[in-house]
Amino acid sequence: MTSIRHLVASSSPAEQKFMTNIIEMLESGITGLTLSLKIEDLREFAHLLIEKSKEQLLPVMVSASHEDLLTKKEVLEKFNVCHTTLWNWERKGYLIPVKIGRKVSYRQADIERIIVERGTR
Repeated sequence: MTSIRHLVASSSPAEQKFMTNIIEMLESGITGLTLSLKIEDLREFAHLLIEKSKEQLLPVMVSASHEDLLTKKEVLEKFNVCHTTLWNWERKGYLIPVKIGRKVSYRQADIERIIVERGTR
């Protein structure tokens, strides 16, 4: 997870000063503090956090979207189960299908999780 301090470090010097001051106040541990900000400053702070978060999270999200998928046929063969069993697993949330158009696939990570779970029983 991206820390706010990491977002500050990757900002310009002017952005760093503004964001650091607010972050220091948030992390000081003081409770009951009333902070008075101009709405423009709050908007700018939120905008900076959102933009820096997007810069760091987008590559992670793109790489996650390229995960390995197995076809329905491959899953049926791997577990040696029938279509009804697979349908029941989907209905119970045990195995969530990934639907791309009319094609149904399953995440490799989900399949590995089920293999581990079935092996420990």
